[in-house]
Amino acid sequence: MKSILPATTLVRPAGQCRHAAAAEDAMRAGRYRLAQRHARAAIAADPRGEHGYYWVARACLALEDYEASAEASRKALAACPDDEVLLVLHAHALRHAGRHGEALAAYRRCTDLYPGNAVAWTGYAIGLQTFSYHEQSRLAALMALSITPDNVIALMAYAKALKETGEPELAIDAVRRAIALAPDDSNPREMLVFLLLMSEHASALDLRAESEAVAAMLARRHASSEAATARKAVVPRPQGTRVRLGVLSNDIHRHACAYFLIPLLANLDRSRVEVVVFALNGFRDAVSERIAALADRFVSVANLPDAAVADAVRAEGLDALVDLGGYTGVSPLTFMVQGLAPVQLTWLGFPGGTGMPQIHYRITDAVADPPGYEAHYVETLLRAPGTFCTYAPLVQHPLRAYQADYQVAPTPALRNGHVTFGSCNNFGKLTARVLRLWQRVLARVPGSKLLVEAAGLDLEPVREDLYARMAQAGIGRDRLILRPRDTARQYLTYHDIDIVLDAFPLTGGTTTCDALWMGVPIVSLCGQAFHSRMSATFLQAVGLDWLVCHDEAAYAEAAVQLAADVAQLDALRMSIRPRFERSAIFDSGGFARWLEDQLVALTGRHRALGPLPGGDRAGLYYEGEWLSMPALGRRIATLLALADEGDNSALERLLERLCAKWPRHWLVAFALADQAHRKCELLAALELLMQAIGLFPSHRPLYRLLAAWLDEAGMERNWAERLVRDHAGGPIDMTSAVPDAATILTLQDDTTPEAT
Repeated sequence: MKSILPATTLVRPAGQCRHAAAAEDAMRAGRYRLAQRHARAAIAADPRGEHGYYWVARACLALEDYEASAEASRKALAACPDDEVLLVLHAHALRHAGRHGEALAAYRRCTDLYPGNAVAWTGYAIGLQTFSYHEQSRLAALMALSITPDNVIALMAYAKALKETGEPELAIDAVRRAIALAPDDSNPREMLVFLLLMSEHASALDLRAESEAVAAMLARRHASSEAATARKAVVPRPQGTRVRLGVLSNDIHRHACAYFLIPLLANLDRSRVEVVVFALNGFRDAVSERIAALADRFVSVANLPDAAVADAVRAEGLDALVDLGGYTGVSPLTFMVQGLAPVQLTWLGFPGGTGMPQIHYRITDAVADPPGYEAHYVETLLRAPGTFCTYAPLVQHPLRAYQADYQVAPTPALRNGHVTFGSCNNFGKLTARVLRLWQRVLARVPGSKLLVEAAGLDLEPVREDLYARMAQAGIGRDRLILRPRDTARQYLTYHDIDIVLDAFPLTGGTTTCDALWMGVPIVSLCGQAFHSRMSATFLQAVGLDWLVCHDEAAYAEAAVQLAADVAQLDALRMSIRPRFERSAIFDSGGFARWLEDQLVALTGRHRALGPLPGGDRAGLYYEGEWLSMPALGRRIATLLALADEGDNSALERLLERLCAKWPRHWLVAFALADQAHRKCELLAALELLMQAIGLFPSHRPLYRLLAAWLDEAGMERNWAERLVRDHAGGPIDMTSAVPDAATILTLQDDTTPEAT
């Protein structure tokens, strides 16, 4: 959320020296570094006074040097510990520096001392949201509004708190009021577009109309900027070169988009497409590094002026640019409205259209956007033949997909004696209508429980707020299991859920894929717009379209019928992951080939491409080198030997890179099995070897190795012999020499299956 410090806080009490006065003049002129110099001169003249430190803090805040601003305002407070303006300034700097607990305490101190300070109440409301104290945030925002009813920032904080407490319609009213007060501010309009996704009353055409209003505002802002006239047209690329694709996003880190972006980047044929990833956010983690490694070029444009971001993107000479964010966070659309590539597309990040004529295409599919939905969008729809995206599980720790904890477990009703429904959504999706429908389901399944997993549930006030909301819907505490969100248990929570109850109208995306991959069926209410049909596209892909419901009665009936027969529910659970891994959701290679064809055709409309070679897809591009499947096997065998000597990092990097292209592959399962065996972890080695056989059942040396390891563990061979009869495609001499890892890995040829 933008600054909450009004311009009037530039005025300080009388008594400041000439250097401080010069700093104030420089700040008013927008010359922040000059203001810093004058302010430091003021400090030199009066080291114990507050004015110099105040202007340093203000200048650093404007320059986004938040830690320096926090330190300078702290020193100013040492001279005037109860100064109203300094308290707010210090809290504001702390919040922007990410020191949220200190910021909250500073805002609270100011509101205690100066209960009529609307700026402090607004900051307090924003700070409370960081800790998921949404009900308390709502009350703080109301305090700010009682003092300054036309406070747009307080209205935005109030709207966000309402959204997070399941009141989207009231939030929409608050944002519309903010729009009326600040018609030239795009922030309230962008929030409105997002809030309409949660509204019971907004149609797809309503979403289009509001998106067009935001897009028109961004276009006017660009046209009126002085820099706009100096912008150069995109320079066409030379004939015959590869398609140059850009991805512009604020979410190049551990974010929902990564589960779908990584498998695409890993499967694009680099003889046809080269990829440039632009990161609008400076935050970096292991996922950021993985995405950067999959790109031909990684460009950080974080914290640059808008004109510099646009120049940096244009300088790459792109054929096509993909918006990965829509109207969320630091929106890529802010820049793409300028037309940064001849072909501009939107995909992921925001489950709706952009309303922006400069965005030419929207990637979707025929379930999420069936024929006839063209009127919902300004963009032309590109419908993928399967699902509108493909998914890779455990994006931060992909090798865990082979661990025993992450295999599908029996449905928990078998051990609990009751059915557990579940939801792993943000609070904002839990509207009164959703909770009422869930209550109807619980009432029809005696003894059933509802497990809710969400951020903030480790905090007593957050739990009590949710209990109160549930009670209003008729759901008692005795029916609830509340789980704090823990990223380490993102998948493991599903071991405790029998049936997922999807939220609506904004249905699940990443959470739906998470649940299905863990074998948990989902009941979903399908609407008439993309955002209400995301779960439907995934459920249909795995053959569970009978769980896609079109009214509340059907939704409740489907949930009740699933819960009625626990044995059948368990059998269904065991079938879902195999379906998922054979479905279009897991076919990242197929999705990438389709998108490549689209990009080649679209690029051909603005420049001559010439014939592009088709690369060998049965292999891996890794650290600047193409590894065919035989070469990949040899590389893994070499690294296994090195790992045996204590160097495991290179092997892990290669296996994780392999998982990016094929989330489940026999090479990974076998390599992990071999490692476990070398550590004398026989049971784990056997489990992993069985996974490798399941992924490559015709590779006969695996069966001979299985027989040997069973002997080593003192277990019967009958099991292995049955597997040979059922899956190996012919007899195998189980008494022949046991193959070593190098032999197993180098026996493969280019006919080896790529994935599940």
